[in-house]
Amino acid sequence: MHPAISDNHIKALTKIIPILQENNITYRITGGLAGNLYGSQWQLHDIDIEVAQKDINKVEELFQEYIAIALMRLVDDEFDLRIMTLEIEHVDIEINQAEDAFVFHNDLPVRLNHNLSKFNLIHFAGLELRVQPLEEIIQYKELIGRTNDLVDLRQLQENL
Repeated sequence: MHPAISDNHIKALTKIIPILQENNITYRITGGLAGNLYGSQWQLHDIDIEVAQKDINKVEELFQEYIAIALMRLVDDEFDLRIMTLEIEHVDIEINQAEDAFVFHNDLPVRLNHNLSKFNLIHFAGLELRVQPLEEIIQYKELIGRTNDLVDLRQLQENL
């Protein structure tokens, strides 16, 4: 498989993705897992998934038994967004609403404007995953100033 993606991450994906698909939830994989699926070797801690505003409450209902942190508006030094955390197979799965999501850049909120209809289908562990395009991940990392991640991502982009 992939050295940075543990068996528990795969088990968690195998539980959550079919439920999202069967219930026509508009989603896509972002964050470290998206980077790993493009070839990054980052150590994977959690799984990040964006869902459409129209589906966020349905996701909350479908995964009620796995909720570790209830759906809330998170505002901190980096983000202003609606998010919940599930725990499946000892893996945190952070699910955030794509619309009305902001990051802070130079202390100013910047709307992410993520379009969930833009994704790449990547086959992994017997699943067909909707994954945020690599170019968008790079733009996001530039915006939040994660320079270490950018070096790795730009090398991946050059090799595509």
